[in-house]
Amino acid sequence: MKVPSAVGLCLLLAFSGNAFADKFSRALKQLKGFTVIDITSVDGEFNGCESDRRVKLSNGMVLKCQGYSYTYSYSPDAVVFAKTFKYQNNSFAEIKLLIEGEVFDMGMELFKQ
Repeated sequence: MKVPSAVGLCLLLAFSGNAFADKFSRALKQLKGFTVIDITSVDGEFNGCESDRRVKLSNGMVLKCQGYSYTYSYSPDAVVFAKTFKYQNNSFAEIKLLIEGEVFDMGMELFKQ
């Protein structure tokens, strides 16, 4: 799946309805400083997030929800974002998942270098 350019995103916002533009703008603000890790889809049903619920993705990743938000869709596209940082010689990644214009917090992960 091709990620749209900045110009394409601006045109999309300019010619779309206000509700979509507002939702898109809120999502972008939540993702400032994050990097796209993968573009995939949810493997099967997606019922939103509930603390500690696991979301299996088609690429084999399994992410754990932090927080609550209900939505339903079957095998929706998903974009995985991460922001890494170090603390006391350990590396961490904050993970977020973008599904149908909504950003879901997937928590922090400790990873070895």
